[in-house]
Formats: sequence, C-alpha cells, structure tokens
Amino acid sequence: MVARWHAWRAERDRQVASADTESMNPRCVFFDFGGTLARQINTREDAIIASLVRLGYDVPPAQVGEALAAVRERYAGRSPHGLTFPAREEFFIGMYQDVAESLGFGREARKIGEYLWETQEDSFAVYSDAVPALEALRQAGMRLGIISNWDKLNLARVCRDLGIAAWFDVILPSAEAEADKPDPRIFTKALELAGVEAAAAVHVGDSYGADVQGAQGVDMTGILVQREAEPACDCPTVRRLDELPDLLTRL
Repeated sequence: MVARWHAWRAERDRQVASADTESMNPRCVFFDFGGTLARQINTREDAIIASLVRLGYDVPPAQVGEALAAVRERYAGRSPHGLTFPAREEFFIGMYQDVAESLGFGREARKIGEYLWETQEDSFAVYSDAVPALEALRQAGMRLGIISNWDKLNLARVCRDLGIAAWFDVILPSAEAEADKPDPRIFTKALELAGVEAAAAVHVGDSYGADVQGAQGVDMTGILVQREAEPACDCPTVRRLDELPDLLTRL
C-alpha cells in the first residue's frame, strides 16, 4: 500500500512538473549574482584590512578607507570592463598597488598590491528566497544559470562555498567572458553554454541597465528584482525570487 502511494505521488509530481514546463514559455532562467541571489556582507575596506592583517600589518580602518577613497577618485572614468583576464588582473593589481603606496608601503607596494588582489574576498549571504525559487524552477524543468559582472574566475567556487552551485548548469563571470553586462557578448556566451535560444531564456537581476537592458539587447526577457524600491520600470518585476515561478507562467 505504501509502495503504491509513493508510486502515485511520484507520477503526480512528474505530471505537475511536466504541466508547469509546458505552461512556462522560457526554458532557461539566468540570474545575476550579487544583489540578486546573494547580498554582500563585508566591504572592500574589510577585505583589504583582512589581507593586511595576514601579512602582519595593523593599519587603522579609517586610514584604509581614506586610501581606498583617494585611489577610487584617481581611477574615476577608468574601467576594467571588456578587458582580457590578464589585463583585468593587472588593472586591479595596479589599483591595489596605489592603495598600498597611499598607505606608505613604498617599495613593498607592488608585492602588497599583488597580495591584496590574490587574497581579497568579498563575503556573501544567500537571500532566503533564493533556494526556494531555484528548487521550484528546477522542479518545473528549467535550466538555470548565472551571468555576473565578476572580476575574478572564482565565482563557481564562491557558489559552492555558499551551497548553491549544484543548482546551476552555467556559471559565467565577466572575467571569463571578457565582457561585462550590458555588453551583449556575455549574454550570447551564456546562451551558447546553456544551449538555448535567446527567445527561450530570461535574465533576472537587480540592475535595470546591466541586467534588464543587457538581456533585452540580445532578445532575452529581462526581469528586474526590486526588493525595496517601488517598481518604476517598464519590464517584468519581482520583489522576491520565489515570485518568479508564477511570473514566468504569465510572460
């Protein structure tokens, strides 16, 4: 009797998933990472201080903040977007070298800049609505991916550490694509990796320009996540990621 009940339940779940898949036009859902799937819980100053502590330096947080602010001002108008990974890496090493020089490290500044780039880690926490959304979309037969403006090649490892990597068929950082959203090349590469056409895919993110307009630029549907602000854009919008399955049935 129990075995028959489990068999009935399995068949019902299969039929529901099949029906959901048929009712949803998109077959693949891509997500932005930071601000969409996970929120950053440290600052760049925190990351720099942690790296300096590992090197044995005790630099006051205010001093690090001032040095970083000054370097950001000097780098205003300069961007690593669209660079090859070696060139992107050199851009950030140079930026961290400038921070080290501003902190008074002199001839050690280059080595410290390289160390800061190699070891700086942004810390993230997954939003509570992310995993239920991924679970529901998977049950509905969706392929899932991440398209993120991410300056290193370690995004898959970050997702593994957060326990969400297994949900995704594609994890594409801009450092690997050598193009940053809204550049159409990163979206095109993600579609190729996922093996889907643009018309059968959506991209979900918290930036109207980078995520929504970037997706629209390659004929994907862009969906905006606005967790707090009032919706003010002419595109599909959700407050929480677990609203996505219902929204997708209405696209």
